[in-house]
Amino acid sequence: MRIRWWQSIRWRLAIGSVLVSLVATGLLTLAALFAIVRFYDIDQQGRLTNAATGTAQMISEHYAQDHDHSLYQAAKAAYSFPRLSATTAVTKSQGDDYLLFVLNHDNKATFPTLKTLSHGKQSTQDLLEELLEGLAHPTAKTKDGFAQLRDAVLQAQQGKSMTGEIGTAYLGVLPRAFAVEPIKVVGAQAPVGVIVLIPTSAANNTLPPFVKIVGRAVLLASVVVTVLAAIAGILFSRTITHPLAKLNGATRKMATGDYGAQVRTNAQGELGELATTFNDMAAQLQRDVEELRKQEIWRRELLMSITHDLATPLTAITGLGEALADGVDQSREDYEATGRIIVRETLRLRRLVQDLHMMAKVEAGALHPHRKPVRLAALLDEVLAVLTPEFERVQVEPVNAIPYNLPIVQADPDMLARVFSNLCDNALHFTPTGGTITIEAQQQDAQMVVSVTDTGQGIPPEALSRVFERFFRGDSARQSKTGGSGLGLAIVRAIVEAHGGDVRAENAPGAGARLIFTLPLQAAGQLSLSDTPTLPLQEHLLIPPRR
Repeated sequence: MRIRWWQSIRWRLAIGSVLVSLVATGLLTLAALFAIVRFYDIDQQGRLTNAATGTAQMISEHYAQDHDHSLYQAAKAAYSFPRLSATTAVTKSQGDDYLLFVLNHDNKATFPTLKTLSHGKQSTQDLLEELLEGLAHPTAKTKDGFAQLRDAVLQAQQGKSMTGEIGTAYLGVLPRAFAVEPIKVVGAQAPVGVIVLIPTSAANNTLPPFVKIVGRAVLLASVVVTVLAAIAGILFSRTITHPLAKLNGATRKMATGDYGAQVRTNAQGELGELATTFNDMAAQLQRDVEELRKQEIWRRELLMSITHDLATPLTAITGLGEALADGVDQSREDYEATGRIIVRETLRLRRLVQDLHMMAKVEAGALHPHRKPVRLAALLDEVLAVLTPEFERVQVEPVNAIPYNLPIVQADPDMLARVFSNLCDNALHFTPTGGTITIEAQQQDAQMVVSVTDTGQGIPPEALSRVFERFFRGDSARQSKTGGSGLGLAIVRAIVEAHGGDVRAENAPGAGARLIFTLPLQAAGQLSLSDTPTLPLQEHLLIPPRR
């Protein structure tokens, strides 16, 4: 399935991070600008009032000092640059630019006048002209905002300090403030005039320089923060998506049957834990698949083995039965020989069924030894007594070389008898006529080491590590003369391991194969039972299974 780039979680996280950073930065920028405008307005009101009061006080002082009491001369002295102010009406106070109009008590422009302003900006002349027109006709309708300025001037002529706004606020958020202050002279009952002070930005309906500079800085910082946040978002999203991409790649490999796929990542936290869990799952799955493959191989071998091992005795029984039915065997000796063969082949089938039943218990984990005190030499005597007909048939001599003074072991006597029976039966198949099978045992530290040695040709070196595997046989043709079902030694290993021991195979110098198993001895402090009689064995467990 092909995923388009906009459907990828990598790009979704990146774009989402950029959008979130843009929204967050935008909101912060708006909040910062609103705060700047708000505090600038509050600060401007205070500075405007102070500037108006100070300018009126200055003009009042100059007016009192002038011998002619000329308001014009006093007003000129209040401007920073009188010549320039005569045409622009601009003055500076506390670093800010203001339009300053001085009106006499008759509401006439004293300084600057409309004549001098005609050489300057038209907007300033129009502003003063509109103000004077409104003062000349107090009841007439004026432009929006000038009515408040006109009323403020009229109130100031009565000695009141006034503030207000010209028209609507700039962009709806920044008020266009003004201040009107009466010019009071000591000894005079009424003001000699008023001053009108308007910030140039408010008069021109533009953004104040301070707000403009700070706003640009905030916007630039916002852009930088947005870019940095976008880069950080992209890099952060990569820390999440990169391990996920590796995990996705490993999953695709696993989907194709490559169960050895692993995720190599240095991610920490949940992603690292996810990668580790995936690797553990993949390893476990690979082990399970390998086990299933082995089980499939074993199943096929089992079918082939069971088919062969069932076909041989059934064929013999069927042939002999037909011979008996046809009356081919006439003498008593022939009947007895035929009967013995049928019994032997029937017992062979019975041993095969017992082996399968035992392996089924092993696979189900139901092999639980019932431990009892057992003396190995006595137990082996009973096993060899049962196997004597087999030894006599192939003319092989068994040798019980286990000393009777060895310590007893805690084991399941029936299972241990099965171990001896299977090992002896296996040795019988590979020992030539006239040979011997020697069973020995000795104590090594806290365990008993038991060995069964034959005088056959030994085991090929490449097969030594596999002789205890189920269905394994040294001969590929599966001839009945050289082995049974291939389960005998596998049952031996299962029983010994259930007792806490182990098994191994080797070739004895000057002899044939040697199969060795170990058993742990009884715990220290237990009562010695040297006089305990050997427990009776169940006959069906002593039938020797084949390897």
